[in-house]
Amino acid sequence: MIHLYNKILDFYTWQGIALSAIILILFFIQIYYYGIAYYRVFRFKLMRRRRKICATPPISVIVAVRGEDEQFLSEELPALLHQQYSHYEVVVVYIGNDVEYYDQLQNIRNNYSYMRLTKMSGSGRIYITTKQALNVGIKSAQYDSLLFTTTGSMPRSEHWIEFMAKGFEYGEVVVGSAVPHFEGHTLRTYLMRMVEFHRLRNAMSLGVVDKLYYAPRSNYGFSRRLYNSTRGYNHLGIDIGDNDLYLQDIVTAEATAIVLSPHSVVEEERPQQWDEWMEHIRYYGSTRKSYPLSVRTFISRERGSRILFFLTSIAAIALLPLELKLATIALMLIRYAVVVWSSHRTARKLGERGVAMRYWIYDIIGPALEWIISSNESHNTPKLWR
Repeated sequence: MIHLYNKILDFYTWQGIALSAIILILFFIQIYYYGIAYYRVFRFKLMRRRRKICATPPISVIVAVRGEDEQFLSEELPALLHQQYSHYEVVVVYIGNDVEYYDQLQNIRNNYSYMRLTKMSGSGRIYITTKQALNVGIKSAQYDSLLFTTTGSMPRSEHWIEFMAKGFEYGEVVVGSAVPHFEGHTLRTYLMRMVEFHRLRNAMSLGVVDKLYYAPRSNYGFSRRLYNSTRGYNHLGIDIGDNDLYLQDIVTAEATAIVLSPHSVVEEERPQQWDEWMEHIRYYGSTRKSYPLSVRTFISRERGSRILFFLTSIAAIALLPLELKLATIALMLIRYAVVVWSSHRTARKLGERGVAMRYWIYDIIGPALEWIISSNESHNTPKLWR
């Protein structure tokens, strides 16, 4: 046995054996992420959880409207008011001073008994934060199951509230999927979609095992009991974090309900220009540095192992003997097959479409895109309370 070991060592050299071992370790790390961690999003079934309440609860949908948003008035608010659900209300918190716009909201409110309307006026040096507006919306809501959405968002289905309400039967923190919406279908918009898809996939893969750290701003909710137990939002020095930093404080192993259905998906409008989209991602990603170490490690380990797997595989193909070159190529092909298979199924569960054919592009340059995004901070510092 020792003679055979020495013969292998002489033929391949210890550098070649070490490089092959590193490639194998990185390969299994990647298989763990795509074949196990991410794939459990596809396999997740909320109905397998133990139901906490038997009756479908009444829902208060809360949305803060900043300024004179005509699209919200003409498209998004009607979509919320015409949901197929028997017992819900829409609570609109208007932040602005335009009398005519507020009158239009009041006219709509007068036609729908289940719409509530509150106005907050900010002027001069006074800035009304999103958390302040949500606090007012929560106090105005009459029901204890609170569902949050944003302007610039549109439910894909008129059964959105119905499916999200099902989540409150199983937990006190309810999270659905949200996908970015772009007008065009170019390579640029595909890469934008994939960056956001990968970030959501990371969050959902931990969420389905009761380790939720993030929810889409337009599609999550929690109970009034949890909100009261924490005395409201934390991290009051910034105008973001209500959908991640705050949720990290209130989530428990028994509290989370992930709702994954085509009917529970919300589409979020995104800037079409690369620079504007980058600024959007950087701004709302400013909270990531405050995530728990375990979460940041989970996110970075996949990206780091992917980069190292590619680099070591290229080195092996260039330097090692033929049989090890072929073995490396085989591992690369197996890995990519698992990646595409897992990504296609997970994307379908999260509401994304058309992922598989061009995924190799994102697979290669995705880590570089994430580095570009994280290398600079947002130009818009999150607004402070004043």
